[in-house]
Amino acid sequence: MRTWRRTLRALAPTGRARAALPGHHGAGGLLHLSPGPRATALREDTGPLAPARLLRPRQGRLGDCWVIAPMLAIHETAPERLRGLLSAEEGGVVAVHLPGMTRPVRVDRRLPVDSRGMFQYGRRDGANPGWVGVLEKAIAGHVAGDYGALQRGVARFGFELLLGERVRTLLRRPGAAQILAWRDQGRAIAASTHPLSPRVPTSAGPLPRNHVFAVVGADARSGHVLLRNPVRPEQVLTLDARSFRRGFLSLDVTAPLR
Repeated sequence: MRTWRRTLRALAPTGRARAALPGHHGAGGLLHLSPGPRATALREDTGPLAPARLLRPRQGRLGDCWVIAPMLAIHETAPERLRGLLSAEEGGVVAVHLPGMTRPVRVDRRLPVDSRGMFQYGRRDGANPGWVGVLEKAIAGHVAGDYGALQRGVARFGFELLLGERVRTLLRRPGAAQILAWRDQGRAIAASTHPLSPRVPTSAGPLPRNHVFAVVGADARSGHVLLRNPVRPEQVLTLDARSFRRGFLSLDVTAPLR
């Protein structure tokens, strides 16, 4: 445990999330990325971008839970914060206004697919990639320079990229009452597992190691904590207080978002 805590503290200096790489830009400043490690080509996403009902973000075949779980936590708390990051332009181009940047990242909607033409990375749950795929692409280009390098990160940096605000990282897991108080205040919360988390059984199977969940609520009477896994965001995972303490290393908590 001490080793994990030292590692987390070493990764935590404020502002590191904004130490961005330039990405690859073509004519008109449009960002271009290769398909990445789990895809073979790019295909135009012609589905809705961000309709009135903003579906939950879902993580695809890319290990970027540190981005998608904070995105999911913000969606559960103040979804319009996410919609406000996007401005549609002509020709299928979207300007992504990441708070840490002086200029928007301009991306097209050509997104990674496999050999069958199926989209592989972040998407709207049960639908096309839409706003999730566009935002993921902009972050990949801005921070990592490509999709592959986006597979390592910490939830705190995901929140900072999406909000441009300071985020608290806590190594002591709070109880249900504190989580409910934070949720009542409009704070988004993410919880990160550790290398030994698969030893903790849950109703959905063992907890995945080194993975980030969105914390969406708690039960004051039972002490249970409610979470959503960005890989299966439609499901709510309920953990008793002991399993939550054993299975998670840290929490990242935003300022009030609404």
